[in-house]
Amino acid sequence: MLNLIYHMVFSFLSSISFAIICNVPKKSIPMGGVVGMLGWMGYILLSTNGYGIFQASVVCSLLLAFAGQIAARIFKMPLTVFYVPGLVPIVPGISAFQAFRHLTQNDYELAVMGFLNVGYCAIGIACGIVISDILFNSFIGLYRLKKRKERI
Repeated sequence: MLNLIYHMVFSFLSSISFAIICNVPKKSIPMGGVVGMLGWMGYILLSTNGYGIFQASVVCSLLLAFAGQIAARIFKMPLTVFYVPGLVPIVPGISAFQAFRHLTQNDYELAVMGFLNVGYCAIGIACGIVISDILFNSFIGLYRLKKRKERI
């Protein structure tokens, strides 16, 4: 339980820190932290329960993207204000660093595995964001169509 709280706090802090660095509007910073925290919690919970990197990345980016879409609608701000800080905890930076380190140390087998994991994570994040955008826009379109039919 303490480990989960640790992950929640530091994923929130990393997201708001990057939001401050990127100079996003001040009123969106706390929600950007929450969006990043939701994405990281989805990733950490799935990856510690035996799911692969790709599945965990897809689910965490789906959570992150849906939360970002909702926050963008509530705060009436661009979606990137919430996406960019929210993506910071789930970007596989340390994995890429370790893969390059193994490559420079002539440990090619570990380097290839590291680069594959980085690729799987990046593709999973991209797939999750695209799927979320398609689903969210479809639901919004259906909602608007239903509202238009009710007026007639």
